[in-house]
Amino acid sequence: MNINIFLKQPFDYLDTPQIKWFYILGSTTFAIVFLLLFQPYGISKEMINPMNSSLNKFLFFASVAFSTILGLSLSQFFLRQLFDFEFVNNQKYIYWIVIEALVLTLINFGISFIVPDLGNNFEKELHLTFQLKMFVKIFLVLLFPFVGTVLYVSIKKLSNEIQELDVQLKQYKSVYKSSNHEQMLNILDENENVDLKISINNFLYAESSNQYILVHYLKQGEVRRHIVRNRLKKFVIQSNDFPIMQCHRSYAINLLNVDYLTKKNGKEYLV
Repeated sequence: MNINIFLKQPFDYLDTPQIKWFYILGSTTFAIVFLLLFQPYGISKEMINPMNSSLNKFLFFASVAFSTILGLSLSQFFLRQLFDFEFVNNQKYIYWIVIEALVLTLINFGISFIVPDLGNNFEKELHLTFQLKMFVKIFLVLLFPFVGTVLYVSIKKLSNEIQELDVQLKQYKSVYKSSNHEQMLNILDENENVDLKISINNFLYAESSNQYILVHYLKQGEVRRHIVRNRLKKFVIQSNDFPIMQCHRSYAINLLNVDYLTKKNGKEYLV
């Protein structure tokens, strides 16, 4: 997919309370596991520092979890609506990730007045340079659960679409198989004159070619091709009473001749 097209598409990955909570709790879990497992940003030294008691260590990680849940909850359930970021495109939401990291930085700074960092150097935390570095760290850590959530939602939506289309396929086949007569498909030209008349069961698919469509159909057990001067979009509209679906800008297929749907490399395929 072209990156410009993707950026202009609506951002609909965090559009339900359930998915928002999945993102919030996933981000919190990732942050804690990441800090405990890799102990970056000087945490490894503070973990072995005898000046830091077990209670101080617990309070530090608890404050990280609390600030993450609080910050992301405010961001997703209140601030997005307040600043009109609820329905935006992908490009605009990139700015919101930056704002979200800033919110977390401010909350983390506020909590540090109550629960100091393991370094116990509060004067250092008051410097703008320290907070800017903290903002960058939070932003980078936040990217991983955000991307993971987007991928999860994308896969889930794709699976749901495949299931819905599979149900439609079964319904179409059930209706037409129970019919007592074989319906005929009239394929019209650009002047809406009948150019080709075939059984709907024998129609395979139509392929767009400039101002023409190339019709693929069965006749006496063999695949035949017939050129009709018409646009594919117009053909699909003219055939809206039949189980014909445009699955690509250049193709329209007969759902009666589709066995199942599958996905490969993130793309849907009709087989």
